[in-house]
Amino acid sequence: MRKYILSFVFILPLSILFVSSIKVCKTFQDYSVFNFLGHNCMDNPILNRNITEIIRDWPGYTAEEYYLTTEDGYIILIERAYKQITQKHPIIIAHGLGMNALGWVDRGDVSLARLLGNLGYDVWMLNVRGTWYSKGHVNLTTSDKKYWKFTVDHVGLYDIRSMIKLVAERTKRQAIYIGYSMGTTGFYMFSSTYPEEAKRFVKGMISLAPVYNYKNARSVTKLLLPIWPLVRRFVYAMWNGEVLPGYSIFLRPFIRTSAGMYLIQFFCNFIFGDDFYEMDPLTYPIFASQILDTGGVELFSQLYQFLQISNFTKFDYGKEKNLKMYGTATAPRYDLSKIPVPLSLFVGENDWLATLTNAKDLMAAIRPDLRCGLQVVPYKKWTHLDFLIAKDLPKYLYKYLFQKIEEFGDGICRH
Repeated sequence: MRKYILSFVFILPLSILFVSSIKVCKTFQDYSVFNFLGHNCMDNPILNRNITEIIRDWPGYTAEEYYLTTEDGYIILIERAYKQITQKHPIIIAHGLGMNALGWVDRGDVSLARLLGNLGYDVWMLNVRGTWYSKGHVNLTTSDKKYWKFTVDHVGLYDIRSMIKLVAERTKRQAIYIGYSMGTTGFYMFSSTYPEEAKRFVKGMISLAPVYNYKNARSVTKLLLPIWPLVRRFVYAMWNGEVLPGYSIFLRPFIRTSAGMYLIQFFCNFIFGDDFYEMDPLTYPIFASQILDTGGVELFSQLYQFLQISNFTKFDYGKEKNLKMYGTATAPRYDLSKIPVPLSLFVGENDWLATLTNAKDLMAAIRPDLRCGLQVVPYKKWTHLDFLIAKDLPKYLYKYLFQKIEEFGDGICRH
């Protein structure tokens, strides 16, 4: 009997922390380990639904899934959401590193995809290879190390390129592309490598937290640069190249209490910039448990290469393999002056990764006639992460973003 009592005492807290349902609360003060009992908290069905299920729950909306096989054999999921299409140009949204497309549908009435759909846009959302929604391959499985050897180049030149062509094929119209973080990086790679396709299929490109190098980054991630080769080998040894698979189960105890969520944000602040004020108690558990996603270790390796050399180049495999891959001993640079579509940048003053200085350098590298504005978000504490999770996104970002989308749709480029 004593053994069973001890087992019960040990298992019950673990069940509460890891297994029991998680509710969301209106204030951080209402969160507690026992919030599943419902005190001042409520169920949020998004915590248990995928992207398609969320969209189909919006009144009047249609959700469509497209499983797209890229030229190099990866199978990625493209999500489509629309209500009544009245706008001429479809919208493509591409997410950043370590997340998936759930970030565009997770905020109920003020989700970006829903607000755009309400305005009459046909919204298409990318889930890049290796994320929870896009782990397929024609020959490989996620247990194969070879599966995880893709780089940001592959995301841009295969995933993003394939999606843009799919949208053009299905809609017969030019799209307006919105990229966030790595979603901007991949587009720069695609459009500078295949400028004719970009000009044919894309009306304009809007960059949220644009990334093309980390020359002036203040993020604590810079401290990992000397030991990154060791970290990379560790990830291959432990998880075959996938970064922190299944990590979300370990975050479940933290998203039950305000202290736990503030602790998560405390560490995020060192990476993305410090801002506690814009944390949203109703959606933070979704961010920490579902939007954060895994990725291939070589994605991070290429970003560290940007940090190391302060140039926007293809992945550096080392002299011998570079000669085989590129015909040169060093990795070639992407020529941003070849990008043929209008570009607009949105930047946060407190972004420790995609800094304002870097955004100005990026804009200077674009053709002068295609520089369609560099907008600093009108909130001084705005960080890299705020583009995704800030409670005041409609106030500080979306109203300006929608204006820029409308301008691009009308063929207007305001410098």
